[in-house]
Amino acid sequence: MYLLETHVHTAGVSACAHSTPEMVMEAYVKAGYHGMVVTNHINNQTYKTMEEKSWEEKVAHFMGGYRALCQAAKGRMDVLLGCEINLNGEGNDYLIYGVTEKWLLELGDPRNMRLKELSGRVRQDGLMIFQAHPFRYGMTLKREEWLDGVEVFNGNPNHDSHNYLTEMWAREKKLRRISGSDYHNPDSLLGAGIRTEERIRNNEELLEILRAEKYQPVCEAHLPE
Repeated sequence: MYLLETHVHTAGVSACAHSTPEMVMEAYVKAGYHGMVVTNHINNQTYKTMEEKSWEEKVAHFMGGYRALCQAAKGRMDVLLGCEINLNGEGNDYLIYGVTEKWLLELGDPRNMRLKELSGRVRQDGLMIFQAHPFRYGMTLKREEWLDGVEVFNGNPNHDSHNYLTEMWAREKKLRRISGSDYHNPDSLLGAGIRTEERIRNNEELLEILRAEKYQPVCEAHLPE
């Protein structure tokens, strides 16, 4: 069985993260992971000091975290590109899988989109969209038909994501269920992600496995007795 992290942030891109790409890589190698999807933030904090710059420059900055992780991996782990987009009009965070630099450049700055528009673009281009920690304080639930799935377990110890409520909602709405550590800092908890029988080496394989639900969420929430 293979273990893939689906939700990780690096310092230098995500303003709220304090682990460098090198620190992140060493932590995950030590923990026995086979791969990770780096999902740095596309939000106002990421671009706080560079709002006057072009979207192309913003994308280049964003890609720096992914490239640094690839370099730090030194062939020890598969590193895939994803992102976590915060939509200004609603405050929610969405994990996008299947991301490429070309797709980000063509999408344009998504922060002022609404979920229906973002979801349409994601699906039109063959990617997938999952709502991160939807029951965390400040989040709102949206129409499930705009989502491919939901993060039923979020391991960030600095937030109460009410994972058991997300598990209940996902089962009721028959949404795909994923799990992520939401790694930010050296003291962040590890142990979430998805477990698969086949190793995921690239985004094409990730999307295929997610669509077919050929995976098991790790550290999934348990419903109350």
